Amino acid sequence: MSSNLTPLEVCERLIAPIGELGRIVDMGEKAGYGWRRASQYRDAGDMPPRVNRKLLKYARRQGIPLAEKHLIWGASRAEIEALLENMSAQEIAAE
Repeated sequence: MSSNLTPLEVCERLIAPIGELGRIVDMGEKAGYGWRRASQYRDAGDMPPRVNRKLLKYARRQGIPLAEKHLIWGASRAEIEALLENMSAQEIAAE
């Protein structure tokens, strides 16, 4: 098992399950499943630029620590787990 996550996997961990990602970017519930496969224009796990911009905007509005580098390079599992722990700690502190 690889310790690196694709951009799509990062978004699934930080933002929402794959079905919801498609809805967030106004493309429908099943759109995200196609991003798991490579196309002529992108690698498996990469998303189209328009989707990246919408997800980044959504994440910023929601206070989710998604960075541009995550949408280009992905991230290590450890980095994303640390971000998730920090998000959980912030939610608990806000209560």
